[in-house]
Amino acid sequence: MLKLLTLSAVAALLAAPALAAPPAAPNAIPPNKIVSATSGAWTDDGSMGRALLIDDPDNASVDLAIYIGNSADPSQDLKLAAFAHDIASSGNMFGNTAELRQNKKGALQVYSENTAVGRDKWERTMTLAYRGGHFVVSGLTLSAYDDLSPGSGSACDINFLSGKAKAGRRMISVPAGGVPVEKWTEDMIPKACQF
Repeated sequence: MLKLLTLSAVAALLAAPALAAPPAAPNAIPPNKIVSATSGAWTDDGSMGRALLIDDPDNASVDLAIYIGNSADPSQDLKLAAFAHDIASSGNMFGNTAELRQNKKGALQVYSENTAVGRDKWERTMTLAYRGGHFVVSGLTLSAYDDLSPGSGSACDINFLSGKAKAGRRMISVPAGGVPVEKWTEDMIPKACQF
């Protein structure tokens, strides 16, 4: 049955804030597109999940897909919990390919680097946490150096949960609470840490 909307109803729909689009991970991922994968218990209920880095050759980067299980019924399929486009830079040779890791406490990490090409080398470790039913960027550690300038280098360690960060030897602050992984952009890195 077709329903007609009044002009006021149409105006209200147009004035309403747009809903955020849900994560859009591919339904089927060809094995040759998977750059890195890991499994772990990252959620509050301890259910096992899986994370994948998916090659995005058009942008020389990888996308991140995180799937979580159901501890009450482990026989159920994993469901997509988070999808982040262009989460990290990645190439196709040793020294510039992104990978998934887990820290000593089991937290999921996205590691990326360029230690292979050119004189400007860098490493980056992004740590993720599960807070309030969502995955957030909880930390970011960056370091960079110039091969042709011994003694040069920069480092940053950012805690997005506490809002405290260290850029070189000085303390700086960032908004606290974590950044939803789906909303992550490079613009969220403080200027003092963009090198």
